[in-house]
Amino acid sequence: MILKEYQITAVDKLLSISKKLLQKNGVKQCVVKAPTGSGKTIMIAEWLNLLAREQLNKQYSFIWISGNKLHQQSKEKLQSYLADTRYTFSLLEDITENKFQENEVIFVNWHSLTKQDKETGKYTNVFMRDNEGDKNLQTFVAETKEEGREIILIVDESHYHYWSEKSQELVQTIIAPKLILEVSATPSINPTPEQLEYEDAGQITVRFEDVVSEGMIKKEVVINAEIGTYKGSLLVADDVVLLAALERRDQLKKLYHQKGININPLLLIQLPSEGEKTSALDESKMEQVIKVLKDQHNITIENNRLGIWLSEEKENLKNIESKDNTVDVLIFKQAIALGWDCPRAQILVMFREIKSTTFEVQTVGRILRMPEAKHYDQLELDRAYVYTNIDKLAIKQDNDSKGLFHVFASHRKESYENIQLPSIYLKRIDYGDLTLKFRTLFIQEANNYFGIHKSDTPEIARNKADVKLELELSELTKPVIVDVLFTNIDVKANDDIIGTQVHFSVSEDEIKNRYETFAKLASLPYSPVRSCNKVQMALYDWFDSCLGYKTNSRLDIQRIVVCSTNNQKIFHEIIERAKEKFKVERTTEINRANRKKEYLWDVPVVEYFNENFTSFNADNYAHDKCYVYTNRSKPEQDFEEIISKNSKLKWWYKNGIEKETCFAVDYIDPNTGIQRAFYPDYIAYYDDGTIGIYDTKSGYTAESEETKAKSNALQSYITDQKDKGRKIRGGIVQHNKSGLFVCESPKYNSNMIDESWKRLDI
Repeated sequence: MILKEYQITAVDKLLSISKKLLQKNGVKQCVVKAPTGSGKTIMIAEWLNLLAREQLNKQYSFIWISGNKLHQQSKEKLQSYLADTRYTFSLLEDITENKFQENEVIFVNWHSLTKQDKETGKYTNVFMRDNEGDKNLQTFVAETKEEGREIILIVDESHYHYWSEKSQELVQTIIAPKLILEVSATPSINPTPEQLEYEDAGQITVRFEDVVSEGMIKKEVVINAEIGTYKGSLLVADDVVLLAALERRDQLKKLYHQKGININPLLLIQLPSEGEKTSALDESKMEQVIKVLKDQHNITIENNRLGIWLSEEKENLKNIESKDNTVDVLIFKQAIALGWDCPRAQILVMFREIKSTTFEVQTVGRILRMPEAKHYDQLELDRAYVYTNIDKLAIKQDNDSKGLFHVFASHRKESYENIQLPSIYLKRIDYGDLTLKFRTLFIQEANNYFGIHKSDTPEIARNKADVKLELELSELTKPVIVDVLFTNIDVKANDDIIGTQVHFSVSEDEIKNRYETFAKLASLPYSPVRSCNKVQMALYDWFDSCLGYKTNSRLDIQRIVVCSTNNQKIFHEIIERAKEKFKVERTTEINRANRKKEYLWDVPVVEYFNENFTSFNADNYAHDKCYVYTNRSKPEQDFEEIISKNSKLKWWYKNGIEKETCFAVDYIDPNTGIQRAFYPDYIAYYDDGTIGIYDTKSGYTAESEETKAKSNALQSYITDQKDKGRKIRGGIVQHNKSGLFVCESPKYNSNMIDESWKRLDI
């Protein structure tokens, strides 16, 4: 399994807190809050994988519960992820010895298991009743515990069936798990601050923006994109919605084909009524849709281009999740609204009768995943699309939903004339963190430090390392320095090391925490959250591959690293040497990468905005409507007030960032030496044909080396365009009490008293 950075971080936290909770008395609860499409199953699989390697005091069996029939899907996924581990995977009906085995994961359809007779209130499922052979859940759990094994209950996307009074009675009295782990985008368990502080419960949160930035889910969701172009047609609203969605699907398929990507984007059509059963309204709507699909688009069940997923009817569902499956359109109801995983699904049609008109991330969960868990750096392919005839939309007022759904559209004015401004787009491949390359460099530097050669056996290598390192347990029982921050690697006196002195009598978890702290401090100036795992794994790999520690527990290695001041200093020195080489190699690698796209830029024909933007009144804006970021800076607000009232302008445009549709010039980051893209705030077009490019700054940002590099790059760009006969000007803009000033000098100076700053005549 290759995990994303945020997944590695979440799993590491989950392992640490779950081990602590398992050591405590009573039923404990832990929550993993992770957005739809973040890969919750693979994270739990990796947690299970690591948990099996830990030296736990007890044996455990696992019950994995899901809603509907998603337990089958979860079982298949987990089996593929953990195929070569000590885990076994079963359904309740597979249990033959009336007990759960160690490291056995039992998958349960909770809805089916807890279903009750409406008249008697008794459970209807055979595994919840007394029966011949005592093959029921109560017996399975009781006999499992008799053999000394505890139960860990994994709740996959809890729902109302799980939280019913009878269900909770079942959980608490019959199953009585040692640990309840709820994994959900919208968890129902909410540990109190006191529980978290005293580690009587746990909570791990995966941030939505991290999932997006890693390319796992779409960058944005556009609602009713370009549906206004059908205004004036004789089509009724429902037909317009369907037609727009189908045309979008065809457009996306062509874009995938142009990029050489074999993906057939799937259009989902959700029938209007609530509930599992197909209503008369659903049947009527489905009949209309099927007729339109057949008569106007040649999409039918017979030619395998139409799929149906209803409780009483299922057509063409085999391998429908495959990227190149022939099904173009799938008609469904609520049954697959939760948990179903089909990354090629990209367009959703929702009809009017759906009761909830509040859009949130969960509403469009089925179309959020990226087909290949990466962005394509083409905004149309990195978007999801919703088409609906709901007359009034509301966006749930949480940051994730407000940032995801794009409901406001602005269109370029017909009077606009192309300016064909040379621009660049850089595919981002650097996130300011250590990569897997660091592990290789660390091993090389460690071997160089200790004089270890490739031909050395683990025993020889260990003896060489033991000359300088303290490897024996007896050497690691003295007082040690922990939470170390080295001020000078060459000094030997403890007075020159900042840290806290403790004795060796600390718990395993404490050693692990101190090992993590050491790795975080050692990874600086790279992002500790994203990089500390690379440092930890580099140490493990070196001990395993070079010193023969593969059969040792990770705790042994952690203890060697953090329970000796001498060892910490040595490893810190090796890490610093590896980071120096990493910086050089990484900079060269990034700058050599074919990630720069050059093209001629114009104001986008259409743009979509989310609830974080607000309308701004500007008659001379390049689009018919002007939307600006609500929480934009004061310098930007001041600049917009002035530029929007300028009679010399044909138009002005507020530029965005990190999209191909945005204007950018390249510059070299002074801190890393890496090529970056600079997105100036504003582009203006004057009556005389002059183009103005401006970026507002204030305070410390105006004084930074980064701003200096951006300014110099912009002036170089302007000079180059002037040499080619373009009428162009601009620069970094600052505001003081006497007005706006712009720096148009080839060499930037942040001091506004300097003669390089001129009053800005917009």
